[in-house]
Amino acid sequence: MTTTHVFAGNSDSLSRVTHSALEAGMSWLSKLFSIFTGGQAKVNKRLNRASKTAAHDSQALSSCPENTLGWLLKQNPDITSYMAYDVSKPHSIHPGVLGRLRTSIHEIPPMPESWRQIQRALQQPDASASDLGAVVANDPVLTARILTTCNSSAYATAGSSEINNIPLAIARLGLDETSNIIFQTLAPKLGESPEKRLQARHIWMHSQTISTLMRLLSESCTQVSRNDASLTGMLHDIGKLVILHIEDQQKLADLKASIDGGLSTLEAEYHHLGYTHIDSGMMLALHWQLPKYVQHFISFHHHAAHLPAKQIPSHLQHAMMMLNLAHIIARHSLSIDVENGNGAIWQSYQRQFAERPEPFVKLELSLPLDSQTLYQQLQLQVERIKPQFPDLYPTTNE
Repeated sequence: MTTTHVFAGNSDSLSRVTHSALEAGMSWLSKLFSIFTGGQAKVNKRLNRASKTAAHDSQALSSCPENTLGWLLKQNPDITSYMAYDVSKPHSIHPGVLGRLRTSIHEIPPMPESWRQIQRALQQPDASASDLGAVVANDPVLTARILTTCNSSAYATAGSSEINNIPLAIARLGLDETSNIIFQTLAPKLGESPEKRLQARHIWMHSQTISTLMRLLSESCTQVSRNDASLTGMLHDIGKLVILHIEDQQKLADLKASIDGGLSTLEAEYHHLGYTHIDSGMMLALHWQLPKYVQHFISFHHHAAHLPAKQIPSHLQHAMMMLNLAHIIARHSLSIDVENGNGAIWQSYQRQFAERPEPFVKLELSLPLDSQTLYQQLQLQVERIKPQFPDLYPTTNE
């Protein structure tokens, strides 16, 4: 069963609880979380077995060769035992802050109807490049963007002929990647200054990287569909776009300084802004009428870094652990860029797991810890994204 199907049964309840909590000036997540805690007694039996084998897997991890997932996870430090921001009991938002946040988000233009039409087409089990192409062809801006991306060095091999046909372009890009490009193209542009627009580009780069990695990681996991993995990876951080849109440069600079100084993202955001990008992301997701499972994913997307997998709602465990793993892979793949520092507000924050993830990665996500081939595929996917962001990763001609 996919995340989409499991969550569909709770969609109305989620929407009512979220709206009610926001109107009361309370933290929406505290009520949202309480809906699902009653079902946590039904812990996945395989996850229990995985925790019992942790010691054995820890020993096996030391034998993983270089450039494998096991090797990468071995290098990633354990999370600290204390986190000031408790994701299971998030801080309430002050009514004044909440009112300003709500007003600012309502002023953001909604997503166009064409995006919802495209999502409906993608949700069909037999969706094809031709189906999606029929919708895209009605929008000249989308058509140009997809053809340009398809024929770029990231996707076109040396000597390949230029593609001018939308279905063929979509077939080359893949449905999920095309969906990501469409969202970036149609989403209202947030941030009025050049500095904010550059920060938004960093967020899109990060989101597309996570989306691509999650899509590849989901191929071996029956619990998370490729489409869900791709879409949620792209949209998990949209709350950061809201922060860029409504906060002034001084607050953004203070926020960056705190994250660079070692505070976690959520701690720093709440300290300086009075809310976090989870709060703003959920409110924007409601405003844009994003799919309910995307709203739910946004609300829990930091849980694997703060809580053991068993304390994450059971139907989100796989997606959340996969998301955290994708962050660790992305940071390692872009480590040189992080170390050099390129001004991105959130880039210095290092994702970790609340507990050693190797048993879950091996038994639940069905990912080989010792495969150099998989690791190379993941690295290749990250390198393919860079040419799409030449302003962040300029090519050097030697």
